[in-house]
Amino acid sequence: MNVFIRKISVVILLLLLTNCKNKNVNNKVIQEKPVVKKTQTIRPKSKVGANTYDKVIERTTSFADNLNFDLDYIREKGLPDKKFLAEFLGLYLKLDKAAKSDIKKNKIRERLKPFYEKTLKPAFHNMASVDDRLFKKNSMSYMRILWLLQQMKFDTKFYESELKKVQKRMDDHMKIRGEWQRAVFDKYYDYFKIKKPIILREAKRLKGPITTRQPISFYNRSKAYNITHFLFAAFDYGNKKTQTRFTKKDISYLKEILPQIIQKFEQKFNDDIVAELLTCQVLIGDTKTPAFKKSFNRLIRRQNNDGSFGAYERGRQKVGSDVEFRQYMHTTLVALETFVEFEDRK
Repeated sequence: MNVFIRKISVVILLLLLTNCKNKNVNNKVIQEKPVVKKTQTIRPKSKVGANTYDKVIERTTSFADNLNFDLDYIREKGLPDKKFLAEFLGLYLKLDKAAKSDIKKNKIRERLKPFYEKTLKPAFHNMASVDDRLFKKNSMSYMRILWLLQQMKFDTKFYESELKKVQKRMDDHMKIRGEWQRAVFDKYYDYFKIKKPIILREAKRLKGPITTRQPISFYNRSKAYNITHFLFAAFDYGNKKTQTRFTKKDISYLKEILPQIIQKFEQKFNDDIVAELLTCQVLIGDTKTPAFKKSFNRLIRRQNNDGSFGAYERGRQKVGSDVEFRQYMHTTLVALETFVEFEDRK
């Protein structure tokens, strides 16, 4: 009997030891499982909400002044440096238009002076040597920068002499540009008193889809942008209160179609195109309707706390802090333009 009990005890002991060993193995397996990283939550910039015109100017000024805009860095990365510089200068031109004192205007001039000085160096004027891809991205902005500098009373004699050196390439380039682009180039050719290539001689008659009275279903993102640039060219980017490109019937069509396009892109939270379209409504004087007031007030509430406009935090995952000048800067510029031009005409 005692022998039997001893054998049973040995079997139980062996079973207990085996069970403990299996637990240890299982624990090791569990511990050796790779740690799965949680997907990072994309947090949008917080919106201001209640806002006023004066606060928009104050916050946008803060965004612009704190923007890390390095032209050499942009060029070294192979990005279209002229395009981004034109947007940067354009942002400050609208802030200058909104400025209510000489002190603020002088501060803007000091902020822009280092960038103006870049344009005095031959290295900036590389349009004759860049490849066709970069030339296309920069060509309109190259002329626009000259226009912007003149608007802000900088001496541009050197810039004008450099533009003449690439005039033949610029003329030939017009053959591959679309209608709205030729309309804008035509404005600059007139402004700088440059002899036009044949392809620009009828540019003032171009109206794009405004001529053919396209329905709302026609307007995707690209075609909506096209319509805005015909209007910007006609009103000299806000410098003119009247225009000669569009007839009364054209304006009637615009008053009908612009609110529809705006509503379409509001539903997609595309503040960039919405802002450009609202500016068009301001330019043609269509600001009394409930639809305009609703969209205008919605946009002004969507300014970010840092003074920018737009929602591009997904882009930050790809390009880091470059997202500030690559995406937020343009949307901030066109949103600011809406409010400044509205205030100027009010």
